[in-house]
Amino acid sequence: MGFTQGGEGNVFAQLVAGGKCENIWAICMHQGSHSNGTLTIGGVDERLSAEAVGYVPDSGLAFHSVKVTSMKLGSKTVQVGESAILDTGTNILLVPSRVYGDLKSSMCSDSSLANCSSLWQNQCMDLTDAQVAAYPPLSMQLDGLTLDMTSEDYLLRGSPLATSAGQYCLGIRDGGSAGGSGFIIGDPTMRNYYLVFDLAKKRIGWGKVNKQMCGSVEADTSKTIVV
Repeated sequence: MGFTQGGEGNVFAQLVAGGKCENIWAICMHQGSHSNGTLTIGGVDERLSAEAVGYVPDSGLAFHSVKVTSMKLGSKTVQVGESAILDTGTNILLVPSRVYGDLKSSMCSDSSLANCSSLWQNQCMDLTDAQVAAYPPLSMQLDGLTLDMTSEDYLLRGSPLATSAGQYCLGIRDGGSAGGSGFIIGDPTMRNYYLVFDLAKKRIGWGKVNKQMCGSVEADTSKTIVV
């Protein structure tokens, strides 16, 4: 729909310019009773976040981005110091090459993790629930906020790369020079949050998603405007 492409020609910018809504929109992604997520235009719906939304500066130029100071894998910290592009159309986490190597070395130094080396070689593997749960949590430290991911967030099932439906594939890839920094935060991270794009104040908001509401908002509870 062109919400994040920038310029005056995209759909959202035209709504704002026409005085139809405020310059803020938000999204959450969770399978509910009505849909697989909820899009909020012109404000913040507090029902969709299980906590107060916290904000960090939008560090992007061509793309909306957040500055990531470091990443934590289990108890080990990897320094980053890069801006990560936010892209709801990316279904994995892309990280800079240096960070990718550090995360791989850190994770696979634990010999108890099943098939760790194979997963980091982009092979999809059969894993039990216990083996998935043994993989460490991953977090990203922003400016006063932390984004959390569990092993179930970055070990993905249903990938087209898998040879069977039950296989897990690693949802962390070397971003190379994608977007400039090679750092793109996609929906495996975002689906844990109600993500707010406050364009008026040039900031990005994060609040843990309310799974009872996201995707379950009744169609007649929102104000509808025909433009």
